[in-house]
Amino acid sequence: MKSKKVGIIGCGKIFPRHLEAIQGNPDYELVGICDVDKELIERRHIETGAKAFVDYRQMVDSGEVNFVVVATPNSQHFEQAKYALMNQCDALIEKPATIDPIQIEILKNIADERRQRVYAVLQVRLNSCIQSLKYLVDNKIIGEIRGVGLIQRWQRPLEYFSDWRGSPLVGGGTLHECGIHYLDILCYILGKPEVVASKKYNTKHKSTSIEDTVYATLDYGSFGGNVEISISAEPSNIECSLTILTDIGYIRLGGRAMNVVEKVDFLSEDKTRQVKKILEKNNSIGTPNSYGSYAGSCPNHPNLYKNIHNFDLLNTSDVLNLIDEIYANCSIKYY
Repeated sequence: MKSKKVGIIGCGKIFPRHLEAIQGNPDYELVGICDVDKELIERRHIETGAKAFVDYRQMVDSGEVNFVVVATPNSQHFEQAKYALMNQCDALIEKPATIDPIQIEILKNIADERRQRVYAVLQVRLNSCIQSLKYLVDNKIIGEIRGVGLIQRWQRPLEYFSDWRGSPLVGGGTLHECGIHYLDILCYILGKPEVVASKKYNTKHKSTSIEDTVYATLDYGSFGGNVEISISAEPSNIECSLTILTDIGYIRLGGRAMNVVEKVDFLSEDKTRQVKKILEKNNSIGTPNSYGSYAGSCPNHPNLYKNIHNFDLLNTSDVLNLIDEIYANCSIKYY
């Protein structure tokens, strides 16, 4: 018997990724779907056979679901997840789990008080080369870290901000919407840094008040780092790379979604071979999500559902605090 009776709130672009994960996992069964768009919810109902709702509270109150996926516009995540947790449902929240980092602790406290579980979707952690890099860092195989650089140069069309993403208090800006996965990788592998300085620009999407490019300088105590997050590239995504420099060499993960081992070079040829072997073992490059006129990160949702215990909300909160600090240095507050 399937233990998780799933209800999905929000049937938009990311819905197919959750549907795929649920249908491919014997522990989950999709029983309810919810969206305020009546035409969209009807199409998803025909597609899935799941019971359709236009009010998420009715779906939760029905007693038919015990696991709620929150995949709605970003500013709605907190209230919807809170309602699920307070009514005997576990919750899995799409990124960003919340825009205001303080709300993470509130949700976690509610979950603990009611013996529910709450998780966050940050599936890029499951790129196989990222898992291998974390192993190398955690086990001090690559030496003493001297510096880190993160570059995300993606393309987003002008119409990207024509919906709720174009509202600062709903979408939460480019870092919450696009940069979060890769800023999370910094926190996941190296821990949360302090923000020394940051600067934002709007070079392409000038019809909106939301930035499309952010630079930041980071401090890890014994070393520093630089970040560039941009969605102003043309005509398509250029790269998403992470470079780690150490006292004995360097590693660069890249590709368009931080899913490719691009360069490994160490002072010792034996060390280079050792590190390459670890990084390239079982490395599956994967195909980034396609959304028509633009592409996104790798769709690791099936593996996330299989390893959901690793995505406890508090274990994913560092990136939201980092984003908050980067924006604060730019005199931005989206909540």
